[in-house]
Amino acid sequence: MLHAKDYIIYRLTGIFVTDYSDASGTNLFDLSRKDWDRRILDELGIPRSMLPDPRPSTDKAGTITREAARETGLTEGTPVIIGGGDGSCACVGAGVVSEGNAYNVLGSSSWISLASKAPVYDPEMRTFTWVHLDPALYTPCGTMQAAGYSYNWYKNALCQEEIAKGRQSGENPYKLIDGAVLSSPPGANGLLYLSYLLGERSPRWNHDARGAFVGLSITTGKGDISRAVLEGVGFNLKIILEILEKGIVAGKIDEIITIGGGAKGDVWLQILSDIWQKPLAVPAYTEEATSLGAAVCGGVGIGAFTDFSVIHKFNAPVKRITPNKDCAARYEKIFPLFNKAYDALVDTFRELVEFNRG
Repeated sequence: MLHAKDYIIYRLTGIFVTDYSDASGTNLFDLSRKDWDRRILDELGIPRSMLPDPRPSTDKAGTITREAARETGLTEGTPVIIGGGDGSCACVGAGVVSEGNAYNVLGSSSWISLASKAPVYDPEMRTFTWVHLDPALYTPCGTMQAAGYSYNWYKNALCQEEIAKGRQSGENPYKLIDGAVLSSPPGANGLLYLSYLLGERSPRWNHDARGAFVGLSITTGKGDISRAVLEGVGFNLKIILEILEKGIVAGKIDEIITIGGGAKGDVWLQILSDIWQKPLAVPAYTEEATSLGAAVCGGVGIGAFTDFSVIHKFNAPVKRITPNKDCAARYEKIFPLFNKAYDALVDTFRELVEFNRG
């Protein structure tokens, strides 16, 4: 049984291996011993022989075989470094290579993760832990489903005017929507958006969860709806952030590095910084950070780089967003209502899903 990248490694080298980061996502892996958990395998009836050998991400799996060289055009004997899962590569690409550093990927989905010297076990199982590309570190993480997806859905469903204007003027429609966001105060005049368009992973683990606007009134404007969508994503990520902060040994998170397509939007970044009351740092490469992390892993593996700290030379922060302290009280007041709204709708979500199934 192989992950996708590990099957490619097998075809290139003839070797069956995986790395600690992907292995730690199987629920079969002992994070502390960094090996398959015999007790879990025995309980599930999975023979150890069905699983590849787990190794550090920087290990050389083997070299390009003669057959693989003939089929791919790659040079026979080229070393093949194992690499890691996308989240762990993103972690390195963002520059999170020391204990206590944290980052947020703001893409179609979104997550917050950090580098830690020990796994973070949440008693309520709302977050999970990978092994870092650096085998001495871990990356506790919480991932939500519909971040950029929420903004994209909102644009396509309710912002046809902005789309049309964008086509005429050449402007990005998201920039036009951001203009409306600024017309609404923090808290969107009492409007909440639950961002569960695809069910939810962290922190809810509820595939029946659905999106909702709560608090619509006759005075609600387009700007309020626009802001609520961006704030709703921020509120959900705030839950994850607070769980991770309570679990880490290094203390509070001082700064969050933000990557992904959403990191190009200054308005959304400011909203996130205000909700979390954390400064954000944006590196030079946001959408390419995951691939950059994989490249650095390969470089460390072949000895081109001494360690992962070299990422600071390649992808240093070029912009920082500082939280507006004046927004803190308003967000602290409305944030508990976000959780209350979800709790109040859990049964309704389930019944709507059952209704839709017929």
